[in-house]
Amino acid sequence: MLPTTSRRAFTLIELLVVIAIIGVLIALLLPAVQSAREAARRAQCLNNLKQIGLALHNYESSQEVLPAAIHGGIGRVYMNFTGFHSLLPYVEQQTLFNVFNFDQSSFSPRFGHFYGWSTAAQTTGMATQVGLFLCPTNRTGGGQVGMSFRGWMINRGAVTDYVFSGGADNYVAPPFLNRNRRGVSGIDVFSQISEIRDGLSQTIAFGEASGGNEANPFVAEGFAQDRVCVPLDLYSQANHYDNFMFMAYGRRRSWGSEHVVGGIIGTTTDRLGFFYPLNDCGYSTNSDHWGAAIPSSGQTLPNFRSLHPGGANFLFADGSVRFLKNTIAPEPYMALSTVAGGEVVSADQN
Repeated sequence: MLPTTSRRAFTLIELLVVIAIIGVLIALLLPAVQSAREAARRAQCLNNLKQIGLALHNYESSQEVLPAAIHGGIGRVYMNFTGFHSLLPYVEQQTLFNVFNFDQSSFSPRFGHFYGWSTAAQTTGMATQVGLFLCPTNRTGGGQVGMSFRGWMINRGAVTDYVFSGGADNYVAPPFLNRNRRGVSGIDVFSQISEIRDGLSQTIAFGEASGGNEANPFVAEGFAQDRVCVPLDLYSQANHYDNFMFMAYGRRRSWGSEHVVGGIIGTTTDRLGFFYPLNDCGYSTNSDHWGAAIPSSGQTLPNFRSLHPGGANFLFADGSVRFLKNTIAPEPYMALSTVAGGEVVSADQN
């Protein structure tokens, strides 16, 4: 009879210890994996802004001005097209550019006071998402809100996570309260390079403004020291927050049950000229502007925001891209957003 050999199996305690060790190793590994993924997404976000920077300079070489964020309509309230339309041919989107009918940008009694963007002829373009204008940390797909207006409807509007810099003035449209504190762009603001007297490397041209409800659970109400962040689902004038890149709007917009806030111009001050911190909750756009600037009032625009830990990416007018931290002091932050404020900003203030 052959001798038998017995094999000792794992005891329950040993098995539990092994499982616990594996669990600890996974727990230690996950943050590293998530950090590596975020680093890759942040690098892609930086590259997106660099591509936008190249497009801005190619546009300037062709047109001798930088694009306006919004082309104004009557009283700069009912807008025409946006700066994203202008950039399309310079980001390899000539076909999408050709989809839009720019001949409908003039006033037509048939459409009342509403200008080109709001006509049925633009719906194909308004629903076409361009991936370059999305930050992968925030999302990789387009918006979730549809639009409808005077007989036309689209299921989803194209959105953006990057916005034009409107500066640190109370207004983003001429006449300004202080023209030297305006931004590179705005409503009917076509800047020449020579007007950026603070220096191209010291002036923000574009910045992140993460869109979508998940990135904007709060909406700002009140101004200056009275500003508070109100949960979006409790905000009486909106139930969705996003930045529609092809919708040139200066007011809060409503489509049926959808009440949408957001915008494509970011500022570093509120409508009263008080500091508007990076990654604070965003205002609902209300940039109606019918006449001369009134010192006690201004235009309400969103701020700059991102989902990157600690700060946000910014494109400067020289084409460089830098990461500004949430802890940046108010004075240099506002100074970086102006074209001719005359401020001196040192490297260690960023």
